[in-house]
Amino acid sequence: MRTLVHLALSTLLLTLPAAHAAGPRPVLLTTERVWTGDGSAHSGWGVLVVDGRIHSAGPASGLAAPADAERIDLPGATLVPGLIDLHSHLLLHPYNETSWDDQVMKEAPE
Repeated sequence: MRTLVHLALSTLLLTLPAAHAAGPRPVLLTTERVWTGDGSAHSGWGVLVVDGRIHSAGPASGLAAPADAERIDLPGATLVPGLIDLHSHLLLHPYNETSWDDQVMKEAPE
């Protein structure tokens, strides 16, 4: 019995790196609208995510999703792919060191 358990654990440990190296499956997100920042929301579009990154966005019928892609439909939603924080204060101290008011209102602009 002990040998069988060791064999099973060894097999599992040998297969884990291969499973991890394969990466996540591609994902095709389809929704009612996709907003791309150009001032309008596009109906009937989708977003293809490969290896955790946006691969393409466009009319869902024209996206070449791999056969093994997970397909997620988001009815009634608006998808905003690639939304990032365009406003941050990189040089502020943590608020437990100095309050926001002291940093922004009282420090010199330089």
